[in-house]
Amino acid sequence: MRTKTFAAIWLVWLALIIAAGYGWIMNIVKIVNTGFDVFTGMLIARCIGVFVAPVGAVLGFL
Repeated sequence: MRTKTFAAIWLVWLALIIAAGYGWIMNIVKIVNTGFDVFTGMLIARCIGVFVAPVGAVLGFL
């Protein structure tokens, strides 16, 4: 029973790490696809999110 619980917790952590990595990469893709003609607050937050990965992971899904 203990190994099943450990495996479930491990799989949840793995899924969260994969989702965070995907969000961070999507944040970078959205920055690259921006025209940079107007600097908005969201663009500045996305640029900060490149260096602060948790912020970038969340903004990548927005």
